[in-house]
Amino acid sequence: MDLNTGSDLVVTLAWRSAQVAAIAAALMLATALIVRRYLQWQERLHARVIGNWRPLLTQIAIEEGATPELPKLPARHLPFLMEEWNALHDAVRGESSTRLNDLALRLGFDAAARHLMNSREVGKQILAIRTLGHLRDPTAWKSLQEQLVSVNALVSFYAAAALVQIDAQRAMPGIMLQVAERESWPGEAMARLLVDAGADVAREPIRALMLSLAPAKVPPLLPWLAHVDAVLGSEVATELLKRHGGDDHIVAAALLVLLEPSVLPDLRHYASSADADIRKNLALAIGHLGDLAETELLMQLMGDRVWWVRYRAAQALLKLRGMTAEGIEAVRARLIDPYALDMLKHVRAEESLG
Repeated sequence: MDLNTGSDLVVTLAWRSAQVAAIAAALMLATALIVRRYLQWQERLHARVIGNWRPLLTQIAIEEGATPELPKLPARHLPFLMEEWNALHDAVRGESSTRLNDLALRLGFDAAARHLMNSREVGKQILAIRTLGHLRDPTAWKSLQEQLVSVNALVSFYAAAALVQIDAQRAMPGIMLQVAERESWPGEAMARLLVDAGADVAREPIRALMLSLAPAKVPPLLPWLAHVDAVLGSEVATELLKRHGGDDHIVAAALLVLLEPSVLPDLRHYASSADADIRKNLALAIGHLGDLAETELLMQLMGDRVWWVRYRAAQALLKLRGMTAEGIEAVRARLIDPYALDMLKHVRAEESLG
């Protein structure tokens, strides 16, 4: 091959590459334009469906009597209407909910939801699950149980909510097993779900689960339980301390959710624990629950080698039931440890600024 032939080949290849690049760029631009047009069309369609149906849905939800005349509902409008229906359903209860369900069955939401359940799009799956939950459709139980164990955390959570709406008593044991496995479930929403299920329904399955879990899984769940049901959290924590009093992680977590002052005498030995978190959390528990009988123990903890333990102990001293300014002065006069004296001074200064 001579130099001219080689140069021609290089030029040809460069030209071909430029043509391919230009075609690819044009295709990408065309695709982007098509997607944009499609999304704009979807937005206009959504707005049209909402404009036609929102007033009707609201009227049906709040007014008794015959259902007003309904506009035509093309199949492509159905998902948008189902979204609006679910949003309104979240805000109503009682007879309003019943009237919305009657309308949904008339419009075929149940069949549409079963069809959408098989979609590969997570958003459509969740729409289907929410719809079946609001409809309280017992025939959807098996499908919802399958979604409860979905690898997608949102899909599984919405399936749990739907199962509670259909039959909370039956659903709760399976849901609690999932709670133990799914740290990614939204905490606030999960708390609301259990409240909706009803305390009488949820309490015993929760208690049974917490007391049967492997010890390593318990500590992250105790704060969550205390948020959902503070009294139950305290009861479970007390029982866990009896069963697993030698597990530092469980003890540290349990101390933070106790509500019953009568347990304090059984906790005093934790002041000598090798675990600083346990000593710190013991001080916090005493501050919430203790009275003047715990003064000596807090004085001991105020001399701890760990700053945070001393700090929480000094805070707790000021919070004790029955503690007065004179009592604090009496404690200060008895303290010998310079670190304890310094921490008491620090915390009193904080309190005066607050």
